[in-house]
Amino acid sequence: MKRTAAILSLALSAGLLAAQDLKSIDVASDEWADCTLKDGSGLYFDVMRLVFAPQGSKLAIKIVPFARSVQMLEAGKTDICVGVYQGDVAEGKGIYPKYPMDFDDLTVMMQKAKVADYKDEASLKDKKVAWIVDYAYDKYLSVPVKLTEVSDTASGIKMLQSGRIDYYIETKSTIEPALEKLGVSTKEFKLDTVKWVRLYLAFAATDRGRALQAIWDKRMPVIYKSGELQKAFDKWGFQESFEKMKKEM
Repeated sequence: MKRTAAILSLALSAGLLAAQDLKSIDVASDEWADCTLKDGSGLYFDVMRLVFAPQGSKLAIKIVPFARSVQMLEAGKTDICVGVYQGDVAEGKGIYPKYPMDFDDLTVMMQKAKVADYKDEASLKDKKVAWIVDYAYDKYLSVPVKLTEVSDTASGIKMLQSGRIDYYIETKSTIEPALEKLGVSTKEFKLDTVKWVRLYLAFAATDRGRALQAIWDKRMPVIYKSGELQKAFDKWGFQESFEKMKKEM
């Protein structure tokens, strides 16, 4: 009995220590409209709080370019990297959970003058196409393209306007606010979604990371069943991708 009590005491102490260790969670993320904003708002941060706040955890968010966020995770400089696809993080350098965070639409953007030349994804073959550095959309396309990587959405749109590329690929939720910010009418372009891809948090390959991943996979079905997850998606206008998420739950 004494031995059993000692083991239980040790387990409880370890649990309390783990909880204390997770009071603050380091999060690295790029800034995406309505998803991860600099002020700490957005769909993905809201979902993370729904998952981790019951543990008494708060998010310590650092907004950095996407490629940098992945590098930080792989170097052990953050607990969580936001918005990665399977394979974005080097093997052994991060942990993927069972449940995705969202689905990304891979949307092809073109000038209206190019519409006659475009039918579907196959039309991208050997064309000049751009997307943001390290987004690795080529893994999901069925045809080869002549790739140019850009630093941000605005740069891609400007290259498309100038005719330096034939097509630009990103998500609608990022393209549309970028057009508005540039003062460019959406009527100048056609958008066509060609793929939906699972989007994940990646967790550090550490004891902290493994603990956070376990909490994520435990809590995601809970907030789905309670309706909290759908409310968050509805709040930010992501009803279409939530339909994809429902099939994962």
